[in-house]
Amino acid sequence: MDYFFENLFNGLATIFTGLVAWLVYLYSKRDKKIEAANILLNEIYTAEREIKKIKESKAISDYSYILPSNHWNELQHLFVKNFDSNEINKISDFFKSCSLAEESIKLIKSYLITAMDQKSRVAQNHIFDWAEKANGDEKNYNSLKEGVLNIIHKEEYYFMPNAPKQQLFDYLQNISKLSVGSVGIKIKNIRDSRWYKIKV
Repeated sequence: MDYFFENLFNGLATIFTGLVAWLVYLYSKRDKKIEAANILLNEIYTAEREIKKIKESKAISDYSYILPSNHWNELQHLFVKNFDSNEINKISDFFKSCSLAEESIKLIKSYLITAMDQKSRVAQNHIFDWAEKANGDEKNYNSLKEGVLNIIHKEEYYFMPNAPKQQLFDYLQNISKLSVGSVGIKIKNIRDSRWYKIKV
């Protein structure tokens, strides 16, 4: 009889251990998915906010960006069961378009540095010409210098080459909002899952 109870206890202990391991696995998988949903939502919100800002201002500065990080490719396998193929394509298109727009911004920023450097060189060369033309008259020198530099500094073309800027705005026009549609709602529901909801 003792042998029977000993085997029964061992069997139950094995089943209980397996059940605990299975629950730990389910909860860790769920937590990973919740964390992934939170990351994706943050990236979507950031991109949408920055796109709106650029569309309204129609300007790119040193601080402009759209998608500083993109985790969709490495996280999408976690959401295969949550989205249909159209929704997966929608998310993929969003992140792809944002990445292309981000590359355009980087290109514009690289021109900005080159243009500023070039403008600075030209201005430095002209400073000597203005000093020579002024013939020692400081008032005349300042008048020549300020008149030209004010015009040059207001000229935006040097800071914003037309081709990359136009390409950027073309990308931005084709990016649809994700956070307000069915995709955004589903990602929010996954992010907001509670401990008692094992399946996400």
